[in-house]
Amino acid sequence: MKKHIILFLFFCKMSQSTLANEFKDLKIYTENNPPYVVVNEKNEISGLVGEKVVKALKKLKIENEVKIEVVPWARALIEAKKQKNVMIFPFVKTKERLGIFNFAILAYKQTLNFYKLKDTKGIEVRNLEDAKKYTTCVVRNDYRHEHLLQANFTKIEETTQQTQNVQKFLNKRCELIIIAEEGLKAKLKELYSNMNVVEKVLEVPEFDGNIYIAFSPGSDESMIHKFKEVTEK
Repeated sequence: MKKHIILFLFFCKMSQSTLANEFKDLKIYTENNPPYVVVNEKNEISGLVGEKVVKALKKLKIENEVKIEVVPWARALIEAKKQKNVMIFPFVKTKERLGIFNFAILAYKQTLNFYKLKDTKGIEVRNLEDAKKYTTCVVRNDYRHEHLLQANFTKIEETTQQTQNVQKFLNKRCELIIIAEEGLKAKLKELYSNMNVVEKVLEVPEFDGNIYIAFSPGSDESMIHKFKEVTEK
């Protein structure tokens, strides 16, 4: 009996070692982006999407071998484009990204909306063409920016970070902002404000706002399959 237990433990250890070896080249990039990814002072990851990735690493028993790197979004995107076996999240589909990345795991469903400040008068938005008449706040090179450029928006106010972007909107440096309700709530709370100061003027189902866990081109298909399997259980 003792011999059988030793053999069982040996094979378990071998199995874990083999699995860890399979993921040894994996790099994971994210950013602090509440409510999807929340990074605390101990660099611990949580949030609507962050928790899914953390749980997947634990289920695969590789949480000590593979670290989640919190980096500026521009760097994450560059690294994911030029290296294989890179996971990047939270990530959203755009026409440009569809030809590059593997959007393997749908992590969170949401809809994008245009908002204005309630006390701003004279703004009427019934469709995308109406929205083009007004300045819209976006984060440079993120998916909402890409969506607007694809739709030929020209009156765009760019920033480099989402909290700054929402602050700019609150300061009336632009007339509209395009964002999901969940994301706007989180940023307004961070800025000691709330949804009472804004008004949704247009829902945009034309733009995919769903959040994905994606992989870089050339990433190992077996590795992706294992992640997808444990994430969707």
